Amino acid sequence: MIAHVLQSFRAQLLDLFTYEAGQEAADALGAATRWGWLPALSGVAVGGEHARRSHAESMTGSGEKSA
Repeated sequence: MIAHVLQSFRAQLLDLFTYEAGQEAADALGAATRWGWLPALSGVAVGGEHARRSHAESMTGSGEKSA
């Protein structure tokens, strides 16, 4: 369903901005869509590293729980 919505949105944008270099516009839109996810994925990578570090720190502790 999400793929269909994205394809529909892309088709509407292409219809709106159609000119002689339509393929160039499609390539640019595809690149913008693809690279638009990069910041979100970078945040996931940073969060994953933080979780691994916190887990490692908790495992190297004395094992005692603080009251």
